[in-house]
Amino acid sequence: MSEVEEKINECIEELSQYKYFSTEVEVAIKAFERLKEQMRNLTRENIDEVLRGVEEGYRRSLAFADYIPRTVANLKFIKDWLEKKREELK
Repeated sequence: MSEVEEKINECIEELSQYKYFSTEVEVAIKAFERLKEQMRNLTRENIDEVLRGVEEGYRRSLAFADYIPRTVANLKFIKDWLEKKREELK
């Protein structure tokens, strides 16, 4: 398992404790599952779309940083990793 996939799994684990409080959490967990699949099939053609989704998730997560600090930090890590990977794929 890659470091990025481990970070995604940590996000899912942290968010899971809140899934009974908000339907948005379930949507976020499904988005992380989709992200795992996208990361396995990352290409020059889809990296911008994947990066936009991660950036949006990161921005949205900032409002909940006190509750999900690991998720916020991991999203920042994934965003930075994707930005570097995008440069490699060009």
